[in-house]
Amino acid sequence: MNKNVPNILTMVRIAFTPIIIVLFLLPIQKGIGVFVALGLYILGCFTDFLDGHIARKYNLISNFGKFMDQIADKFITTTAMILVLFSGVVAREISWLPMIMVLIVVLRDILISGIRMFAASKNIVIAADIFGKIKSFFLDIASMILMFYIGLVLCLGSMDAKLGAMPITYIEYAGLALMIIGTVLSLISCVNYSVKAVQALKAKNQENEGK
Repeated sequence: MNKNVPNILTMVRIAFTPIIIVLFLLPIQKGIGVFVALGLYILGCFTDFLDGHIARKYNLISNFGKFMDQIADKFITTTAMILVLFSGVVAREISWLPMIMVLIVVLRDILISGIRMFAASKNIVIAADIFGKIKSFFLDIASMILMFYIGLVLCLGSMDAKLGAMPITYIEYAGLALMIIGTVLSLISCVNYSVKAVQALKAKNQENEGK
């Protein structure tokens, strides 16, 4: 297995991001652009699983890969979240909700990145927590559902259209519910990560004092 394969998959995820933005925002009839953007987003999320699986299975883990994988995840996940929540189609009745969720997720990522950089300067590695991984899963699925909903709205041409016997707004509610869960998990992950960082720094200081 070529040692560059996981890194290539990571870079593909980054390259997909501007393409998804353009396709989502272009006024293509019947929501075709949104559906194509959704397909690329699903494929991009799959590369996230695939590059990690390949790297672990074939022992191809590298510092570059670990660093760029985090950036690629933030690129594509945050982009999709912003696109769907500020599309003007989702959460029209509670317009403040998208802003709150995006701020929580983005500020959480900035804070944790700062903690990681500070910890790294002290030669401390803080492993990612399970809440962060589950958070990413919920946010990804939520963005997929909401992107699908937006595509349906554009395709059917009505916010009140029905998909068979089911109003498509139920799809919106499902996506928003998962997005809210992902946002709450972001807060939990932030607190948990911060506590682990403080504990690791204290342990490091005690170790240095004992030498």
